[in-house]
Amino acid sequence: MPTIIYYDGECPFCSQYVTLARLREAAGPVKLVDLRQDDHARNTFMGQGYDLDKGMIVETSGGIFHGADAIHAISAMSSGVGILNRVSALIFGNKTLASILYPVLRAGRNATLFLLGAKSMRAKDDAEDASYELFARLFGLFILLHVLYYWFRGAVGSFEPTSVPLLIFGLGLAVKPDMRPIFVASIITLAIDGWRHAPVYSNHTILLNFLLFTFLVAGAWHLLRGSGWVRYFADVRPVGRMLLLIMYAFGIFHKINSDFLDPLSSCAVVLWREMPPPFVWIDTPLMDYLAIYGTFAVEGIIMLMLIVPRWRHWGICTGMGFHSVLALSGFAMYPVFTTLAITLHIMFISPDVALRITRSDSFCRLDSFLRRPAGVAFLVVAMGLIAIYAALGDYRMVAFVWFLVAAWPLVIIAFGGTGPNMPDKSVRQLWSGPVLLNTIPLLFFMNCASPYLGIKTAQSMNMFSNLRVEGGVSNHLIFSKALISPSYIEDVVYVTDAQGSQMLERASKISDRGHVYYQFLSALENEPPEARVSYVRGNAVISLAPVAEILARDREMLHSAWIRKILHFLPVKLEVRQSC
Repeated sequence: MPTIIYYDGECPFCSQYVTLARLREAAGPVKLVDLRQDDHARNTFMGQGYDLDKGMIVETSGGIFHGADAIHAISAMSSGVGILNRVSALIFGNKTLASILYPVLRAGRNATLFLLGAKSMRAKDDAEDASYELFARLFGLFILLHVLYYWFRGAVGSFEPTSVPLLIFGLGLAVKPDMRPIFVASIITLAIDGWRHAPVYSNHTILLNFLLFTFLVAGAWHLLRGSGWVRYFADVRPVGRMLLLIMYAFGIFHKINSDFLDPLSSCAVVLWREMPPPFVWIDTPLMDYLAIYGTFAVEGIIMLMLIVPRWRHWGICTGMGFHSVLALSGFAMYPVFTTLAITLHIMFISPDVALRITRSDSFCRLDSFLRRPAGVAFLVVAMGLIAIYAALGDYRMVAFVWFLVAAWPLVIIAFGGTGPNMPDKSVRQLWSGPVLLNTIPLLFFMNCASPYLGIKTAQSMNMFSNLRVEGGVSNHLIFSKALISPSYIEDVVYVTDAQGSQMLERASKISDRGHVYYQFLSALENEPPEARVSYVRGNAVISLAPVAEILARDREMLHSAWIRKILHFLPVKLEVRQSC
């Protein structure tokens, strides 16, 4: 029988390979079949269980060969004439070498097809597509807010090189979430942006970075395996769910401290008093305690409902509502964290329910509006208003504009997910297929637990918790000291005077703040060597010591720069009560 090679006609590599390989001279008659054009052949092989996106198929008298085996078979049939055939024979003539190198070549092929917009030959999964598109639309809105947050938290106008591309990608995803190359570009650009910003104190950034790490690792894994987009997002979803549950767990655990439970210092009370009317009008001692203990109750209930499948929809709705209310507080630019948290809640929506939501009349109207110029203009104007109010420091108005944008999709998701019981049919709900991905929630857990280990305090998800563990004094009611001793956080310095450095001079004027010595040393590396600083470290009083002298003595304590992007510490307040 003649040799038949079935290949992907939209793949430039496959097309060129089967065209240039001189097969007829060695193997006799060879028939080339484009699987994109031959529906019968495509459906036949798919029915037999072949994944056509994982490589071409060769059918000969010796049998049927797929992927690496197919390339090996072709190299064996090639004439050996020409550079391509000689290279192919060298690489793929050895079956073991072919099986090792083929996944790398296939990854490049799949990445190219993805960027070219070629559709998968696998059967379409509308439910999984709907799950991804719900996530991507809200993630696009988050990206827009994320860029504005960093722009106005620092010097106005100090855009990073990644800022403008991210604004474009975020708007693109919010308008057309089905544009998957934009999503991939967003993930890569956000990862670069996160590395450039590190280290930062923002808690939403560390949560984002773990999510980005998950997307990147899963992307590399599935590119090498030749898996499709559906499997890719389905494997990321359980990790996203675990990140949210760990966030809630430590959001509760960190607050078990004397200062959060004290109405005179509790961040829960501070945030409530920055709420807009009519919430702020309810200002009584009873309301203070309701704000404190209500936080424990609501976060605990949300976590429980998200874990139990039959209560999951109500956990999603309660979580979205809880974070939406928090976003209204004028204490900080909270809608950024809120939008990221809500986006992670979306990962708990089962694919079947996501499909029902995206096919509802209300969602279709929203989708149609956002894809039109009027919808794009609406988002641009809203982001412009948020930028203006953020520059003015009016975070209540930031939250108000955010609510105008987010309310419509959130209401649709809340009501669109109700109806007949549709349990999540996913095999893995809190455990991802690739084992490597399941180590990421474990790393996030260790990051959140780091204050009790004494190795880190910033970005440990202890936002608005009043937690203090530095200086050998802990206000936590369970961990009275760090588990690892001596630890970084026990060594605290207080800057009393400085010359020749604006940063050190500012630090010396904030008398109620101390600094973990490790972080102090790290900061000195960016200061002029001739600058001088006075500080108190334990029982030692150092008077106007040159920065160069301090670094020469203690620089060996510091890790490399990339580790310090992860290992860093919050400033310490000196008073016993750790206020918000």
